[in-house]
Amino acid sequence: MKRNNRGMSLVEIIIVVAILSIVAGGITLGIGFMTRKPADECANKLRAALQSNRMTTMGKLSAKIEVLVLRDDPTHADGIYIKETIGTAGDASVKENMTRIGDVDITIQYTVSTGGAPVTITPGHPLELSFNRSSGAFNPLPGGGYCTEIVISKGSLTRTLKLYYMTGKIELQ
Repeated sequence: MKRNNRGMSLVEIIIVVAILSIVAGGITLGIGFMTRKPADECANKLRAALQSNRMTTMGKLSAKIEVLVLRDDPTHADGIYIKETIGTAGDASVKENMTRIGDVDITIQYTVSTGGAPVTITPGHPLELSFNRSSGAFNPLPGGGYCTEIVISKGSLTRTLKLYYMTGKIELQ
């Protein structure tokens, strides 16, 4: 009985290592995309809502946006929401729209032009933004100063919205 037990050739080993590295790379990319997706979606939805609100305001309707975190709310699931109010307070035609833009594990912080540390949006402490009707520029925040940047993060990934308060431009970085 003759035994042909020579093992594996160098070419076979190289092919196996190449296949394993391709599979490992695919898994790594897939995990990276899955962890980035919630922060990216939140940043894109917030940017789109701000741009829409700006156009509504410049179209001669009074409008504002609040970015808020809701927890233990009986009418909404826990998460980050945009509350868009269109119309003047006290007017019968005021419309309010709540849109969920992210989970509670996403952190949103904003920076004010007057300086100081970034402020984290928490339950009961929303960020209220509105635009000037005639110019489309951002209005000052209720506490004074202007919001210059919004940082949205989940884990190690961050997305930054730069707000140019003099022009109303919003840039996603």
